[in-house]
Amino acid sequence: MDMPDERGGGDPVVAKKRKIHVALTEQEIHQRIGHEVAATAEVLCVPADEALALLVHYRWDALRLHEEWFADQDRIRAAVGLGDAAVPAVGDDVVACGICAEAKPAAETFSAGCEHRYCHDCWRGYVAAALGGAGCCLALRCPGPSCPRAVLRAAAEGFATGAGRDAYARALARAYVDARHRRFKQCTAPGCGLSIEVGEDDADLVCRCGHAFCWRCGGAPHWPAGCAAAARWARDADDATAAWLLLHTKPCPRCRRLIERFDGGCDDMVCAPPCGHRFCWGCLAPTPATTPANEWLTCKHEQRLPETEAEKKEKSRARMALDRFMHYQELWLDNIRERRHAEAELRKLRGERLPWARGEEERETLGMVEAAWEQVAEGRRVLGNACAHGKRLQEADTARWELFEFQHRETDVMLQRLQDLAEKVAALRRPSEVFREDDLAELTRAARRGVENFTKAVEDGMPEVGATASSSSKSSGTQERGDQ
Repeated sequence: MDMPDERGGGDPVVAKKRKIHVALTEQEIHQRIGHEVAATAEVLCVPADEALALLVHYRWDALRLHEEWFADQDRIRAAVGLGDAAVPAVGDDVVACGICAEAKPAAETFSAGCEHRYCHDCWRGYVAAALGGAGCCLALRCPGPSCPRAVLRAAAEGFATGAGRDAYARALARAYVDARHRRFKQCTAPGCGLSIEVGEDDADLVCRCGHAFCWRCGGAPHWPAGCAAAARWARDADDATAAWLLLHTKPCPRCRRLIERFDGGCDDMVCAPPCGHRFCWGCLAPTPATTPANEWLTCKHEQRLPETEAEKKEKSRARMALDRFMHYQELWLDNIRERRHAEAELRKLRGERLPWARGEEERETLGMVEAAWEQVAEGRRVLGNACAHGKRLQEADTARWELFEFQHRETDVMLQRLQDLAEKVAALRRPSEVFREDDLAELTRAARRGVENFTKAVEDGMPEVGATASSSSKSSGTQERGDQ
């Protein structure tokens, strides 16, 4: 799968599923919040801070808020903690703070709209504690025991310090993105902070910072393979490592460090320092110190401990699992190499241009070559990621797995043909004299159709073999006629 090299920057190929998505900064998110708050305040005829409290309570579901508000406004106000009573007037009286009990002038106290008043210092401490908590700062209530009155944004920001205001703004933006989880995803790159707006057909997301990830699981890009197949692939990699260790290594009898012996190597083993234990690979018995170093030593088979049936079955199972995984591991690595080669050719075309691309016709040809390399890179990315799906099908459904293998090979052959032709055109001195542009354009379109058909089949779980095979043969026939 598209793992380490896709999670950083680079030059991602732009295609149907590989576009740079709309990434919003925190400031842009707050602009959207402001628009929604203003619209809700106008519809419900309430102040903006009350509209924000209502939207936070309803997780920005404005339609549901409007329906319930107009059905029972009083109930909604009570549930959110808005209330109807005005702040009691206190004039110039001295008021005892309800938290520290110190007598303060009324002007140095504040109420959230109820009868409870607290001094400004206590309010600052209360708000600071809430902002330092786990996401409860957007639903602040009056500190009074059992008082349901909400502390609105103006009050919370007014008593917050500079860092506290930033924390409140971040919490508000994060809550907005979390509530709109079907439309927004937070970029998973450390320190990025951007939120990505998700379209209806998106699978892998590419942030403005260059970081790519799956919008569902947040892991490395793996489309068209599903998240379950990708997770299983990661577990299979761990199992394959364990299987390889079981089949190709043995523990040192003294320190238990795993030791590998190369095929055909000597049975006389010496553990690495600081252990230095010398033993026989076959029977694990210590090698006599009188045996000359590096002398060929063959284990005496009568000393070898016979393998139990359980050990034989475990090694057989491990060998089969390792072979199945290595087949798709090699396919994945091959497609990564080919994709990197295609992206390198793209960068070369975009950066250097070709010496023969001077006239209008040659520039058109150059554009076709660039489009061909883009399609090769995208197709290789798809074929590599699909290995996780093929590995899952191999274990679950033989018929669909055979269909997957057939379509994977056919798509691979088509991409290889396109790559060979693109390389041939780029190497020509004057391609217009010996090369028909329609050939490259048509082959690029055919490869695009082939990749799209393959990805659709993978996303659908490789449906009925007969139906898909017939449609695939029709598609192949159409493409062959077009390529001629």
